[in-house]
Amino acid sequence: MTTTFTCKCCGKRVKKDPHIKSGQQYCGLVSCQQARKNSWERDKISCDVIYSEKRKASKKRWREQPRGYLYQRRYRETHPDYVTGNRENQVKRRPKEEVFDTGEQIVKTDALSPERLIPTGVYILTPYRVDVSKKASGKIVKTDALIVQLSGIQYNTTHFLANTT
Repeated sequence: MTTTFTCKCCGKRVKKDPHIKSGQQYCGLVSCQQARKNSWERDKISCDVIYSEKRKASKKRWREQPRGYLYQRRYRETHPDYVTGNRENQVKRRPKEEVFDTGEQIVKTDALSPERLIPTGVYILTPYRVDVSKKASGKIVKTDALIVQLSGIQYNTTHFLANTT
């Protein structure tokens, strides 16, 4: 199984996303993802008559509606006290540097990170036993993730390489 593919939009050779099962043709760049969505939309409109008609009707209804941002702009122009109060409240609600208590966060345990969190080496993977009394810690955790404990081991490089070939 190949682990890379050539992006249909930018032409770069990139690693496959492990979350996508098969048929990945576009990389994760915003412009490439937009090209993928535009391509899907064009194909869907050209092949599906019902979808095409619904899309046209939806766009027509949207164009005929009054613009919400114009209403908001007019309201702010005519209510300067509201604008001032809202700005002051925003500063109170969202301080520049937010400090989080990690014990209260929602945790996604299968998220991939581009940084290398674990140094390259040889490890033993063993199942991690969870103490049932510690499960009710207040965190929300995905339970379908495989949790393992990594233990570093010492090895002789020449012996290891001879046994792997």
